[in-house]
Amino acid sequence: MKKALMVLSIACLGQITFAHAATDWTPYLKPMMSGCSYPNPTDELPARYKDSIASKKVKRDSGNYDILDYEGDIITTYDLKNATAFGQSILRVEYLQGYEWSHLKLYFKDTKFTELRSKFKLPESNEQAGEYITVTKNNSSGYEVENIGYITLEFNRKEKSITCYGGL
Repeated sequence: MKKALMVLSIACLGQITFAHAATDWTPYLKPMMSGCSYPNPTDELPARYKDSIASKKVKRDSGNYDILDYEGDIITTYDLKNATAFGQSILRVEYLQGYEWSHLKLYFKDTKFTELRSKFKLPESNEQAGEYITVTKNNSSGYEVENIGYITLEFNRKEKSITCYGGL
């Protein structure tokens, strides 16, 4: 009887742990670590991540644009619950789509995320295709790279965020 009760208790604990396991966004966000490639979470976000979204906000920032027929940046923000990325607790994912630029910004629970900086690599040039990159900055707070456009990685301790920017 004791043995059966113990097995049942362990099984229940396993179910409770499973029910409260954090959603790991790492597989989805991993391209950020390779040259700041990043997914657009407004396009077909995989279903397995939707359970960790507490709320979604979409905001249009019209600003003062001189571009004909351009209505402004669209900022999509997902506030998360019980989620991780790269082994760290993540609170929010923000995606901005501008005219010829965009960014993906991850907000973390604390500053432990800064330990990840060395795992985020520079983009690779494709010298056979005649594509070369110029690294204008590469330090503990991120990097800036120029080629036809620009790519920027920023680790911001104050905001507790990692941002990948890209544009022309």
